[in-house]
Amino acid sequence: MKNKYILTAVLLCMVLLAEAQENYFYLNWDGNVPLSSKEFIDNTSGRGVKIGYRIFFGRDRRLSAGIDFNWAQYDEYKPKETFENGNGAFTTDYFNYIYQYGLTVSSQYYFPLGKKGRFFPYVGLGLGANHNDYRVYYNVYTDSDKAVGFLARPEAGILVRLGSRRKLGLMGAVHYDFSTNKSDAVDYSNFSTVGFQLGIMVMQW
Repeated sequence: MKNKYILTAVLLCMVLLAEAQENYFYLNWDGNVPLSSKEFIDNTSGRGVKIGYRIFFGRDRRLSAGIDFNWAQYDEYKPKETFENGNGAFTTDYFNYIYQYGLTVSSQYYFPLGKKGRFFPYVGLGLGANHNDYRVYYNVYTDSDKAVGFLARPEAGILVRLGSRRKLGLMGAVHYDFSTNKSDAVDYSNFSTVGFQLGIMVMQW
């Protein structure tokens, strides 16, 4: 399922990139720190990917808009605990997992530095949807719950062009994600994280 979402988003971005001018496509590693319901998972996630496509408006490249897709996996080992059900009780250690998928429509405002057009600090905001798959793996059993919610993502970052005529560049950013995903099964009233992303971009300008 994860690979299908990522492949679809990559293909869509590539098609849009081929059809428009003054744009860029990016592929970033995305690390995240959970901020909500840390009793379930408190570990930082280094397993995340973020891809996106953005179009510039105006020759000065101050404003852009586009789409962003992200995937992240969170997991944490829990020591032995006793669980009770209708058939009795059992004691085991277990793992908590969260598989997160997000899709946003985003807009950015840039503050170009220098006269060579190589450095583009920016601030932005993405709005969309977030899908979380919560899972508990213990012994041969699995409990799961899924939740979809509204996602808001303010972001600040920088684009760095490797050369005035090169189509490749680097991208770095920090972001805060807040979504309304609620799961009574694992005691989440919302889902929020702060993240850092770093990767490459392909430019059309």
